[in-house]
Amino acid sequence: MGKNLYALALGRWTVEEHVRFAVKAGRVRADSPLLVLGMRNNLVNLRAPVIWRGEAYAVSDEDPTASHRPYFGLGLKNGRLVCERALGDIGTAAEWPEFFCAGVPVLWDDLAEPELFDCMLTEAADHSHLFDLPRGASCRTTDASLAIWTRLHEVFTAHAHSDLRTAAAALRTVINAVQPPLIRCDDYFHAALGNDTSERLVCLFGHARLEDLGRRLNALGCRHGVCVENSGSVTPTWCPCGAEGPMIPLIRAPNFRDRGRAVLILELADAAFGARPSQCLAPGDLAGCVDDNKCIGGGNEPT
Repeated sequence: MGKNLYALALGRWTVEEHVRFAVKAGRVRADSPLLVLGMRNNLVNLRAPVIWRGEAYAVSDEDPTASHRPYFGLGLKNGRLVCERALGDIGTAAEWPEFFCAGVPVLWDDLAEPELFDCMLTEAADHSHLFDLPRGASCRTTDASLAIWTRLHEVFTAHAHSDLRTAAAALRTVINAVQPPLIRCDDYFHAALGNDTSERLVCLFGHARLEDLGRRLNALGCRHGVCVENSGSVTPTWCPCGAEGPMIPLIRAPNFRDRGRAVLILELADAAFGARPSQCLAPGDLAGCVDDNKCIGGGNEPT
């Protein structure tokens, strides 16, 4: 059974609290330069579980081990960061003795775009990441946009454990019934991770369609990539002097929310972290940065 993290970790922590916890637990060294990447959808959204030391953890009402479709994500296997699939008909949680964090696939080399879209549709817990569906505090929210979003989320929740074909068909039925047809969202702020053929971790941050992030990851040499957080949750932070030194935000949205349940903390070989000049930004453009420690860098989620 997947373990319910509401019972084990009620709170959400700041980056500083996550780092200090990791140091105290002996997971990272206090004096090592660090790069902290948010995994802020994990343990908050449906279809965003974590496997930790061979055990699957998820939010209320989700048992990841009961899913009939695999999860896409980033994990550590044999000392290497890899983008792979887990659980479902792929394997068991025990095959991940280190960790695995699920995300929304934006690039998967053996999936053509129609199938990739079905995977995004069935893994993204917030369909405003895919469609122009204002909700919540947005000044553009209407009764109609909220009703469509709510119906999609109800169907998504009902099929959280269904196989891909069944879940995608159910969600497409809702989408096809909407008139006028739904418009894709091109300007949501996302963070995506992948790894290239040189085993470098690639991080992208940008306002774009999810598959546009995937195309950029592919252009940077990746074969697989996942979206891991969105909008005010995007949290990349550089700690050049380690846990006790300054924690420098690399990018933040105006609606930044400083607390989350999951982060990825990387020890860097040294404190060097150079910037990759971003291109002229327009809707769909992506910004990024790169360092010499094999890390390349370039939301609203249901809570």
